[in-house]
Amino acid sequence: MRGSIGQLLIQQGVINASELSDALARQSGRHPVASELYALGYASERQLTMTLSAQTGWSGIVLDESTIRLEVLEYVSLEWARIFAALVVYEDDQTIIVAASRPEDAIVPARELGAGRGKQVELRIALDITLARTIRVAFKRWKAGELFLVGPESSRPGSYLAQVHPDGGDQDEHRRAQRALAEEAARNIESSDDLPSEEISIAGATLTGDWQINTTTTTGDALDSLVDEKTQIIAAKLDRAEDTDTGDHTRRTRALVVDPDPQCRMNLVGELEGLGYECQAASNGAQALELMSQLYFDMVFADIATPELDGLRMCRAIKRSRRLARSRVIVTTSVLDSGQVSDAVLQQHGADGYLEKPMDKRRLHRLLRELSHEEKGDHEAILADALARYHNGDIESAIGKLRGALATDPSSPKLHFMLANMLQRASRWAEAVDEYEAVVDLQPAYFPALTRLAYLYFRQGLHARAVETWRRALPVCEDPALRRNIELFMRKLVADMSKADSASG
Repeated sequence: MRGSIGQLLIQQGVINASELSDALARQSGRHPVASELYALGYASERQLTMTLSAQTGWSGIVLDESTIRLEVLEYVSLEWARIFAALVVYEDDQTIIVAASRPEDAIVPARELGAGRGKQVELRIALDITLARTIRVAFKRWKAGELFLVGPESSRPGSYLAQVHPDGGDQDEHRRAQRALAEEAARNIESSDDLPSEEISIAGATLTGDWQINTTTTTGDALDSLVDEKTQIIAAKLDRAEDTDTGDHTRRTRALVVDPDPQCRMNLVGELEGLGYECQAASNGAQALELMSQLYFDMVFADIATPELDGLRMCRAIKRSRRLARSRVIVTTSVLDSGQVSDAVLQQHGADGYLEKPMDKRRLHRLLRELSHEEKGDHEAILADALARYHNGDIESAIGKLRGALATDPSSPKLHFMLANMLQRASRWAEAVDEYEAVVDLQPAYFPALTRLAYLYFRQGLHARAVETWRRALPVCEDPALRRNIELFMRKLVADMSKADSASG
């Protein structure tokens, strides 16, 4: 595995234990340990690149021994090279060769570069520290009009790549499996047919039964019969507000959480803000009315036990108000304290939804999805727009477009998956993990999200989580060859973890 390169170098006699300890002690986190060993002079670039190649299965390039024809930089930018830690080092009529410190992370951008040029792309592994230096110097020389970048140890005239290749042996099968999983995790999925469905399920079953929800607001005689004088006064007060915003969807969705319980209030606000909502909170009816008199709220969570103005009366007043009538009202209650609220009561008071406490995040997500169903935009159009922005080189705009859509429809597996895909392409790994986790929460059997999540866990060193996630992916993997690679790589990971546990014990 990548983390054991120091031990491999010791086994090969390239360094000793004292030198490895020194490199680890000096490592700042900016560069991997192999680059630290190079900077300290304990190993040459060739020795380190050969070890990286043997360890990962990728062929490698010794940059200091190579000569790069600089016109190969014409179709890439310095920013591209730095973001993906990758550099085009060779190009002919059919092939482009890209050196990368982590080739698996450069698969997508390299593949897109090749597609744009109509050529095959080959990736090579390179030492992080010499690659960073080569990127900086190569673009500087290219802008100055120079034709070649000659490595300090290069002795051959003209364009030349000093390449090393992994040896055969017992590790080959595991290396091939790792390569296959890296390529699967980086595979482009842009067709709507290949994206997750919008049906939300938990443990493979659609959410039904104990999740009570009513998304049709009751109006007319049923509600009018409950609107007493006090409710009418409250509604009139809400209509006297100076705020003229009655549902402007160019801003974030605004929610008001009304709950006398501080912990419940904080939990719900935190979850909604995490989904992109703009939130306000109140602990009693007077505070809630003051806020609603100042601002328009797209959504109000009203606890049935709120002092001064209970959740049901608050719901009636909001629905009676001309200004707030379109606001969605979700009645909340602790079944332990207040008992369960029936569908008949919810409909009678005009509630749009019902949420029991303590809060279940998955049920909340489904509720939000159901409530936003009538108002959400066309997902196909949103996805097409995001992809167009990405292909035009504006990945941050594409990410922003998807985040904005998720603020309105936070429980869409399609939107979460495409956002995760974009974040992965932008090398924002931790954020991509969060979005893939959201997808598998909503669609536990969606294989592309499972295998990508497992691989990202692996590359972050979370090997136990990676194994657990790949195990979940196996039953829904339809490709026999890919399934075999997952099984092979899982066995290797489990064996490596057992060895590490034995050594530490």
